[in-house]
Amino acid sequence: MVPVSLEVEYMRDELEQQQFFMRRALQLGERGRLTAPPNPWVGCVIAKEGKIVGEGYHEEPGKAHAEVSALKKAGSLAAGATAYVTLEPCAHWGRTPPCITALIEAKIKKVVIPFLDPDVRVSGKGVSLLKEHGVELLIGVCQEEAEKMLAPYLHHRKTGEPFCVLKAALSLDGKIAAVDGSSQWITQEEARRDAHFMRAQSQAILIGSGTALRDQPRLTVRLDLATPYKQPLRVVVDAQGRVAAQGPLFDQELSSTLMVTTARCCEKRRKEWESRGAEVIILSAIGEHVDLQALVRELGKRGVVQLLVEGGSEIATAFFQQKLVQRLVLYFGGSLLGVEGKPFLNLSVGSLHESPRLMLESLSRLGNDIRVDYRCRG
Repeated sequence: MVPVSLEVEYMRDELEQQQFFMRRALQLGERGRLTAPPNPWVGCVIAKEGKIVGEGYHEEPGKAHAEVSALKKAGSLAAGATAYVTLEPCAHWGRTPPCITALIEAKIKKVVIPFLDPDVRVSGKGVSLLKEHGVELLIGVCQEEAEKMLAPYLHHRKTGEPFCVLKAALSLDGKIAAVDGSSQWITQEEARRDAHFMRAQSQAILIGSGTALRDQPRLTVRLDLATPYKQPLRVVVDAQGRVAAQGPLFDQELSSTLMVTTARCCEKRRKEWESRGAEVIILSAIGEHVDLQALVRELGKRGVVQLLVEGGSEIATAFFQQKLVQRLVLYFGGSLLGVEGKPFLNLSVGSLHESPRLMLESLSRLGNDIRVDYRCRG
């Protein structure tokens, strides 16, 4: 009979090994974050007798999924091995064959995943097929870490809407611009580079008409990265048709532009936008503003997994008040803009117990600036 102490030690060693391989799979999955959407950025490790014999990740739609890439590298060594995958393997035909078939044909003995895929085409089906073919399953390893990495994907598949990140650069006293409207630059180069990387992680960037008129932004990713990335869709919310069809936003060589307006916008303006290559969609109005809930649903249908909201206080306040924000990212620069500076949010809060409560996710220093990430409870 094995002594209890040795049995506990064995279980601990086994768990540590499982976590080691799954964390390696999570690292691999991160390599596809910029290019895999609207598919999930998944990593896979094939391990046998305590050693990695194959690994892979999903690079982009239409290319091999993580499991197939890892199995190809493992070759015949995959037989009797364990596959550590950061998401439930797919059981349906899409642009590529189902991963379940590849795992079964390779004679994988065991599959370890953190949780089921919420996509209705997959959820539970992959696990059921593996069980039917005698493959052992372990669910729940590194679940919290995997949920954090795949948060945008999980939200998109559960709700049909993009994971909305509201980003702003603030002075230490919470202002986004000085009294004269100047805001370049509240933060320094390192923080701005970090913000561009967040753009690369998003499939769309959204601003309001005020920001478009004031800043004439490009809304593009300007980074020199070894990892390839796609330029995000540029979304401009302009209910009244205030933005003229000129400037970088209408340079389609930089990226595509989607103008979102209401029936109040004159036909002439809409034709101007379209003549410069922008796509125009007309949504219902709530008061004098575009129905943002309808817009978010529309972007979700278009495969936008993560939406980065970069507008001024009006659009930021509207997204926040309508509980459309999942994550709040604030960059604090080492400056003070005074009581007359422009506030980030124009919220009316009667008392402390009415104040929105946010959950701190992370805090990091970027040179002389600070990045703070909060999760919004909705």
